[in-house]
Amino acid sequence: MAKPVKKAASAKTQGLVHVGDQRPLPESVDEDTISRLVAEAEDGIPAEKLRRRGRPAIGDQAASTYSVRLPDDLVILADKRSEIDGLTRGETIRRALIEYLTK
Repeated sequence: MAKPVKKAASAKTQGLVHVGDQRPLPESVDEDTISRLVAEAEDGIPAEKLRRRGRPAIGDQAASTYSVRLPDDLVILADKRSEIDGLTRGETIRRALIEYLTK
């Protein structure tokens, strides 16, 4: 006969409070922790922690995203060209469009 599986203690029984999808927070915080957090807030956020999220910008202008259907053989050609030039597929396609449209 299999042994019953013991459930992990819930956040409530561990003296923690859940706030949305964030990590559980302690029900109380000591004065040292409050002082440390206040000092960190007053010092500001270090530059290395202020990183941009998402994809990097491709230029100074606003960019739009468009979906197009491409046959597999054209995607293979774009990927081969991307590898030769050391570019991403998207950059290769952008360059091809610029070349074609500015003739």
